[in-house]
Amino acid sequence: MALFGKRGVSDATTVVVESTDIRFLVTRRGAVQRWGSRPLPEGLIVDGAVSDPAELGRLLDALFQEEDLDRKRAITSLSGMRSIPRLLTLPKLQASLMEEAISREARKEMPISPESLYLSWQSMPADDTLQRIYVLGVPRDLMDTHIEALQAAQITPYVMDLKPLALIRAVRQPEAIIANLEQDTLDIVLVVGFIPAIMRTFALGREGLDTAGKIDRLLGELTQTIHFYNDSHHDAPIHAATPVYLTGRLLGTPEVADLVRTALDRTVERPASPLPAPESLPVAEYMTNLGLALKKAP
Repeated sequence: MALFGKRGVSDATTVVVESTDIRFLVTRRGAVQRWGSRPLPEGLIVDGAVSDPAELGRLLDALFQEEDLDRKRAITSLSGMRSIPRLLTLPKLQASLMEEAISREARKEMPISPESLYLSWQSMPADDTLQRIYVLGVPRDLMDTHIEALQAAQITPYVMDLKPLALIRAVRQPEAIIANLEQDTLDIVLVVGFIPAIMRTFALGREGLDTAGKIDRLLGELTQTIHFYNDSHHDAPIHAATPVYLTGRLLGTPEVADLVRTALDRTVERPASPLPAPESLPVAEYMTNLGLALKKAP
């Protein structure tokens, strides 16, 4: 299953379910045509999982009817909560042996049983005798509840993508530090060679933090994550000039960018849309949707 790649379709209907709202964005001929959101009741999405798939399905159905959205080719995202990435090195194998070999190595490398995860993988460049495989394990309960909600709304689960991977695709930089802050979640991604070297997703909903407290938490986790990576990669640390890209509803203002820039003493960017879009598009808020629109279709 391909995890990375360039855009395969020019027309896309993308849907992102946050704890606060459903966000949709539609592209036509490779450009953003329209977007919007609908609020969600508190408690419907908890730690990335759907607590009531039937209710979310009802709300999705209403949104798709009101906005006349395509139910057959919708591209949707999943939270990165509890997902486990690993980069495996294996000997060159026939395609028919790959699945068994990857499952066997995943059992050794992942801290929880692969039976509780859906595994996806993609081959990376390597030499003549070895191959590198990027493997991603997504919790079955998290994915299953989202699929139940889509099916309740009669939406075909055409393509699904992990939110951190969509953000990497939207930022489009070979080396980057991505911070995404929403009302109840924080995502931090370190990108090296277009690949997520570190992906971390934190649930904030139960911590009782105000916006300033959430930004403080972001700053602390960013600093810790960068230090952890650099301590583990003395020969190839994250460059001091590598920018931090701010995405998400709570990081969409110049004032927040200035605050993060001062606290981290790093270049901080508010990323531009990777697709042609009206100036009125709140890019930071819809960055995951934009990354989904760039997802390579099957």
